[in-house]
Amino acid sequence: MPVPRRAVKVSDIDSCGLTLSELQELWLGAHPTTGSCFRTREELVAAWQAGRAVVMRLWGSHGRRPRGFYEFEWPGNPPAYDVERSTLWRADALSEAERSELEAEWRREFDAARGKSASERREHYEHHDIPAELITAWSAERKAARRRRRTAKGAPPEEAVVAE
Repeated sequence: MPVPRRAVKVSDIDSCGLTLSELQELWLGAHPTTGSCFRTREELVAAWQAGRAVVMRLWGSHGRRPRGFYEFEWPGNPPAYDVERSTLWRADALSEAERSELEAEWRREFDAARGKSASERREHYEHHDIPAELITAWSAERKAARRRRRTAKGAPPEEAVVAE
């Protein structure tokens, strides 16, 4: 599913007093060859304070966070991109809307892996960064539903359930 991008409006920039280059640095970090737009750490801190709301609104969504968030608000090193969303989910660092959005996406991907071999499922879950805690809970729900269906059909409840 493509991630919708929000356009930067002149009013966004005017509201925080930062240039597009400064906002971009708060989003992506300093340019790898030309360096920072800011002369001092104090300027960078002041820019984050001034532009945080705009930067987070534009680029702090869908389980992703801008570099400024990790620089100023995250304890320790930022997570790798491929586990960023599950890391923020585990740290309870997502809005309720983001959490619901991601959990719904992960559930669709969990369900899409049904019928695959165990190794294919693991690879699929890892590719989509589905938290192990959710995989465990959803797998248990699926097994319980199978047991209920078998019991309703007259099969003994202690019958072995094939692992998914």
